[in-house]
Amino acid sequence: MSALFCFCFTQAKVFHYGSISLIVEPCRSAHLKAMEVAKEAGALLSYDPNLRLPLWPSKEEAQKQILSIWDKAEVIKVSDEELMFLTGSDKVDDETALSLWHSNLKLLLVTLGEKGCRYYTKVMVFEEFFFLVDLTLPLMLLKLCSCMYMITELPWIC
Repeated sequence: MSALFCFCFTQAKVFHYGSISLIVEPCRSAHLKAMEVAKEAGALLSYDPNLRLPLWPSKEEAQKQILSIWDKAEVIKVSDEELMFLTGSDKVDDETALSLWHSNLKLLLVTLGEKGCRYYTKVMVFEEFFFLVDLTLPLMLLKLCSCMYMITELPWIC
């Protein structure tokens, strides 16, 4: 890895990534190295698998690779479809979501399409309902940023 590559990741406060770069080498190795460097520098690791099955060689390989870095993330956002895919469950409920919880996790977000989303922390569960307006996505991003702030600035919530 180049010194410039590593330097960029040592300056990050939050490193947010998906799973697409895990599909083939050398992207996979670069992705893993970037996670390692960012984490060693103190960055919060944030993961949105952003499942795109047609890009993967198989469903099994997608699930294997997505879950291969699951326990390293401190914040994870999944959709209801991704939740069902990763757990093998046909239910989208608290029990299914919490089956993906791991000891390093500080925040798990499950988006539910037009029904809103659910947020899970070590001590609380939140539910948000969205109104169908053009501002839904920007508001959701604002809420995600608020949650990131709570995690980094209010350690009692985790």
